[in-house]
Amino acid sequence: GVYVYSESGNGTGYSYVSIRGFDQSRIAVMLDNVPLNDNESHQVYWVDHGDILSDAKDVQIQRGIGNSLYGAAAFGGSINILTQIAKTEPQLSFTAGHGSYNTSKYSIKMNTGQKLGDNLSLTARVSRITTDGYREYHGSEQNGFFFGIEHRTPKISNQFRALIGYENANLAWDGVSSSDINNRKKRRESYKAYTDDFLQQIYSLNTIYKIKSNIIFRNVSYLVKGKGYYETQKQGQNFYSYNLDINNQYPDSTEKNMETDLLRRKWLNNQYFGIIPTLTLKQDRYRLDIGAEFRSYRGDHFGKVTNFSDTNLVNHFGNDWYEYYDYTGKKLSSTFFLHFAYFVSNKLSFFTDFQYQKHHWTLEQDRIGHAAGHSLSAYWDFQNPRFGIMYNMNDHVSLFVNYGKSSKEPADNQIIKADDVFSEPVKAAAEVIDDYEAGLQFQFHKIAVKTNFYRINYDNEQLKNIDIEQEGEYEYFSGDATIHQGFEISIKYEPGNNFSAFMNNSISQNIFTTGEFKDNVLPTTPSFLLNVGANYSPSENLVLFSNFRYVGKQYLDIANAGKIESYSVIDFGAKYQWKKVEITAKINNLFDTLYSTFGYGYEYNGYNAFYWPGATRNMFVAVSYSL
Repeated sequence: GVYVYSESGNGTGYSYVSIRGFDQSRIAVMLDNVPLNDNESHQVYWVDHGDILSDAKDVQIQRGIGNSLYGAAAFGGSINILTQIAKTEPQLSFTAGHGSYNTSKYSIKMNTGQKLGDNLSLTARVSRITTDGYREYHGSEQNGFFFGIEHRTPKISNQFRALIGYENANLAWDGVSSSDINNRKKRRESYKAYTDDFLQQIYSLNTIYKIKSNIIFRNVSYLVKGKGYYETQKQGQNFYSYNLDINNQYPDSTEKNMETDLLRRKWLNNQYFGIIPTLTLKQDRYRLDIGAEFRSYRGDHFGKVTNFSDTNLVNHFGNDWYEYYDYTGKKLSSTFFLHFAYFVSNKLSFFTDFQYQKHHWTLEQDRIGHAAGHSLSAYWDFQNPRFGIMYNMNDHVSLFVNYGKSSKEPADNQIIKADDVFSEPVKAAAEVIDDYEAGLQFQFHKIAVKTNFYRINYDNEQLKNIDIEQEGEYEYFSGDATIHQGFEISIKYEPGNNFSAFMNNSISQNIFTTGEFKDNVLPTTPSFLLNVGANYSPSENLVLFSNFRYVGKQYLDIANAGKIESYSVIDFGAKYQWKKVEITAKINNLFDTLYSTFGYGYEYNGYNAFYWPGATRNMFVAVSYSL
């Protein structure tokens, strides 16, 4: 049920994840239990932290709304990346890699092992990834730094982490037209549209205190800071939209007809901090978790323009930047949760879960030029119950059923686009889902199989399409009532130590259930996903691996007028270990398939379809040396 793609086409720069047809704004993403979803847009910006998985010891993905132990409300699923600090052996390694589209990766990683004693561990990493991207003008630079220190005693352990990521990416908001998408040269052509530049810092302290053998207190304290902009050159922009009538000497009708070229930057300077305390009590027959999260967010948004073509503006500003909008968004969030699991016997257990969320959102817009100076405030309160039952028929077969409810407050730009002088606030309702799940899993000898059925009833689903008139923004519209339902299966086969294979498959239906588009498929939600992979070790030092993935067709719009054709891609690679040197080589899209990963469509003098292309055959080779 997981689908991924990138704007660059080759897996670098701006990248996206969806689970069960839900985009990442409806997936709860965490790093060592620190929430990464943006507090205003709910989006996740993977681009800020290139090479983030190099520190991971475990990536936990749970489909559906999960339980309260996974943090904030989730619709499609939860992703929690857990990084490792303590290791038995000290490590110092260097990695250098290069591949197609001038893609390079360099990293240095260090771990003290037990050099500082049994109770203290330290790790650090520095990484740099650069690429030109598969599409023209989609190159990016991603720099990352990770530092972790862990101190342990029999009663208390503390882990401090710092993750600092910087990215500079070039992007074109427009896709490739349907007439060019199958042309190997034209599908790569683009234009210099805008540059995204952002620095994000994540600091966290994870504490575990064993009060008694069966009573454990955990806490996560975190601070996340970000600052950056995206920049674009604009032509023929009217004075009115940018509040450029500095002395208020022209009537509005005149301003709207006065035009200038300009360079525009939209800035964001934000930070949020919080704590997540949890108390766990374990007994033979039950487990009780009581916890909360308290979070405070502030985001300062402002836009600046310069490099005017109008001589009067040049004479007035010179090379200075002019600030044409400024607003501040704030959000205070409190969550309380209770999770109770009861083990009736070795075969039967059940759990119940309750989550209460309260959000207070405010927005203060400065009065600059035509900006109205809106002062907005909204409250949301959610009660999310969940419960389930698991039954182990024997040592090999088990089944489960569960139900859960989850709710999510609107994104800020669903209420108002405060950087637009024309935008007025509108009422935006919360999104609510009811999730029903049932599954069966069994294991016999060397084969493990997991199956799952789900049905999600969705009220007020907020769908979005590319805003073709405003780079970096979306147009929202309500789906009223929709259904996401399907069947998922995964199979793992391990006949011996030198070979393993897996298969996972998702067959889903994501449709409108009311209104003009009843029974139409929701845009950009593939209804069929298949992954097949294998690993083979012909010798102790060599591992061969391959992966086949099939993605079913996707519709581009709510009318289902345009579509992305289904496609299949095969990747192949090898890893060879020789003393302290490890060489990894991978060929992506082995058979050089032409395919598209995302798209959008609209009606204007006929139907227009645009696509984001996936890269044709490409490769990457990396060499690591460990001291």
